[in-house]
Amino acid sequence: MKVSQQQSSGMSKTVDDIEPGDVYAITGGRYLGEFFVFIEKTGKDYQFLSIPSMETRVVPYIKCKSGVEDKVMDLVEILPADVFKVCTAQYRKNKK
Repeated sequence: MKVSQQQSSGMSKTVDDIEPGDVYAITGGRYLGEFFVFIEKTGKDYQFLSIPSMETRVVPYIKCKSGVEDKVMDLVEILPADVFKVCTAQYRKNKK
């Protein structure tokens, strides 16, 4: 039996340590191949801007937690402030 191994970025945080501007590569599931930029937490939901589709993705805490722990959401980068500002503007535009 062949077992595939996912390559991790080497960066890691727990779901409770996620900060605005953190970028996660989605390595499996429905959003495979997308990058999620964390924008804000609202209640028990985590709000992301998906790249390249530029769509808002709402991820409940429990799914975010399991995604981070299982490396389906793999932290790959922390955006510079100016790039995060552009992502935040798109996120706000999507909410209208």
